[in-house]
Amino acid sequence: MTALSIIIPYYNAQKYTDELLSVLNPQITEDIEVILIDDGSKIPFKSKYKWLQVIRQENGGASAARNTGLDNATGDYIAFIDADDLVSEDYIAQIIKKIKAESFDYCYLSWKTLPGGWQCNVRLKTIEDKFPSFNLCVWNRIYKRSMIGDIRFNTNKLIAEDAEFIRKVKEDGKKKAFISKHLYFYRSTTPDSLTKKFAKGELNTRRIVYNIPHVKATDLHLIDEFREADKEGEVILLTDKNEIKELENYAMIMPSNTTIKGTELRGQRTLNFSKINIPNDFQDTSKDFQIIIYTKHTFEIGGIETFIYNLSQSLCNLYDILVLYDAIDMLQLNRLLKYVKVERIKPTKKYKCDSLIINRITDAIPTNISYKQKIQMCHTCRMGQDWTIPKGADHVIFPSVVAKDSFKYKTGEVIKNPVVIKESREALKLVTASRLNTFEKGKNRIVQMAKILEVHDIPYIWIVFTKTDLGKCPKGLIRLEPELNISSYIKAADYLVQLSDEESFCYSIVEALSLGTKVITTPIKVLPEIGFVDKVTGYIVPYDLKADYEEIYENRHRQIEYTYDNQSVVDSWIKILGEPHPKNLYNPLALVNTKVTRDYQDMQLGIKLLKGTVLQMTRERAEEVLRAGYIKILD
Repeated sequence: MTALSIIIPYYNAQKYTDELLSVLNPQITEDIEVILIDDGSKIPFKSKYKWLQVIRQENGGASAARNTGLDNATGDYIAFIDADDLVSEDYIAQIIKKIKAESFDYCYLSWKTLPGGWQCNVRLKTIEDKFPSFNLCVWNRIYKRSMIGDIRFNTNKLIAEDAEFIRKVKEDGKKKAFISKHLYFYRSTTPDSLTKKFAKGELNTRRIVYNIPHVKATDLHLIDEFREADKEGEVILLTDKNEIKELENYAMIMPSNTTIKGTELRGQRTLNFSKINIPNDFQDTSKDFQIIIYTKHTFEIGGIETFIYNLSQSLCNLYDILVLYDAIDMLQLNRLLKYVKVERIKPTKKYKCDSLIINRITDAIPTNISYKQKIQMCHTCRMGQDWTIPKGADHVIFPSVVAKDSFKYKTGEVIKNPVVIKESREALKLVTASRLNTFEKGKNRIVQMAKILEVHDIPYIWIVFTKTDLGKCPKGLIRLEPELNISSYIKAADYLVQLSDEESFCYSIVEALSLGTKVITTPIKVLPEIGFVDKVTGYIVPYDLKADYEEIYENRHRQIEYTYDNQSVVDSWIKILGEPHPKNLYNPLALVNTKVTRDYQDMQLGIKLLKGTVLQMTRERAEEVLRAGYIKILD
C-alpha cells in the first residue's frame, strides 16, 4: 500500500534534478512512490535509482506533466516537487509522521528560497497561518488523493496553473494541517523559468489585473468576464471588499494597494500596476473585415443586443462580419458565435473594415479601428435635451420614423430592425410542491434534473413551491412561496415532478393524477398503491435520474385516465368514528381584506407583520386590530 506519491514534472533540468534525487534517495521506503514525468526533454532523463518511476511524454508543459503524474499515482497522499528545487533531508519522514498523527485532507509546508536570487522565508507557526497572496503553488501543499479526485491542471495555461488547480480542489471546510519546519527550498535563480520569461515579456500569455476597490453584489457581469479570462490566462483582482464570493473561483484576490505586473489593467487606474508587453502586442493585427459591429457593453438582454444578433444572422452569409465588444454577457456571446466572429477588443490590436457599425450614440469609436465608412445607429428616442447624435457618420440609421422625428433629424435613413423568428421547441411545463428542507425530499435531484434537461436541449419552465432556498440553479427553475391551493398550476403543467427518496402516501401525486396531469417520479414504493402506472400515468425515473427525457418530452400532451375513490376513504373513517349525527355544524366565518398600516407583532399569527402587507382576517379580529391602530379594513 502506497502512503505517499511524489510527482516531479521534469524538463531539461538534469543537474538540479540529480541533486534533488540524491536528497530523496535515503528517504525512500516501500510505501513511497516517486514519479518523474520527462516532458519531452531534448535528452531523455535516465535514472540510476530503481525506486524512481520515469514516464516520458511529448512536451506539453508543467500542467500536462503533473496530470500524467496524477493519472499514474497510487498513493493515499500526493506531493509535488519542481525538478529544479530541493527538499529537506527529512522531507518524507516529516510528512509521513504528520499523516499518521492527524490524517489530514491537506497540509501546508513551510518553505524558503535557496541562497542567491530574491529571498523569501515562509514559516508557519499556527494552524491559521496562510501563505502570502502571491504564493499559490502546489509544491507547498500535501493533498489527500481522494480530495483531488478527477480534478486536473489546465493545460491551456503557461502560468498560474497552480492557482487554478488550488481553487478547483476547494480546501475550504476540509481538515487542515501544517508543518512548521522548513521542508521545501525554492530555487529563484533558475534562468529559464516561465515566471522570469513572463516578467521579461517573452511569454505569450496574459495576466489581466482588475483594480476594483469595492466589488458590489450587483457586479455580476464580472463572473462571466473572470471565467472567460481565466481559461487561458491569469486573473488578479485588487480589492478591499469583495461581495461576490464566486470570483474567488477564477481570480487571485489581493489588497488594492498591492504592487503588481500584468499585461492589461481593467477597472480603476493605479500607480501600483506596471504593464508587461507580450510578444503578440507587437504583431497582433486583425484581418480585414467587410463589417465590424461595435458595442461597448453587451448586456444579458435588450433591444440593441437583439438587433446585433438578428443583423448578424441576416447578413452572415453575405459578408465577413466581426462583432467587437468591451464587455459582453456570456449567453449573448455564445449565440453570436454560431453566426459570426466575436472578439473582445484589444487596445494593442489593429482592426480594419469597410463598414463600421456603431450601436450607441454614447459609444466613442476605438482609435484602433480603421474603416472606409461609419454607420451610426440610433436605437433610441430622444429622452433628454442633451441627447445628441455624434457627427461625422456616413450614414445615420433609425429603426423608426418616431425615433428620427424625436431628434428632429432632417437627414438620416429609417430602416426597420431585422426580425428573425426561428421555430423553437415548446417549453416543458413542470411543477413541484415540497418542503425540500429534509434530506429525503430530493432537493438536489431537482437541480440535477434541471441541468439534465438543459444538456438535452429541452426548454422548460419548472415552478417549485417551497420555502427552501434552491441555491444556485439553472434559470428554468422558478421558486415560489408555498400556497395552500396550487391546483390551477398543477392542471396547467405537463408533469408534476416528485423526486423524493420515499413517501408514505404523496398527496401531490394523487392530486396531479386526479386533475389529469401526468407525473415524473422516483421509484417510491407507494406508487402501485395510489394507482400510478409507469409510462401510463407518467414516468418513473431512477434515483440517479438516468432516463429517456426525449420520450418524456414527446409525450407531454398525452392524456391520462385516473380516478381516486375518495368516498371509500370517507366510508372507512365512518366505520371507525361511528354513524354521523351532527348537532352543531360549523358555519364558516366571513373574512375581510385588510392592509397593515404600521409594523406590529401579530399575537394570533405569532409573526411580525410589516407595513403594506395585505391579508384576510375574520371581521371580529380585524375590528380588534383596527382599534389598536395597526391596520385598515379594505372591504
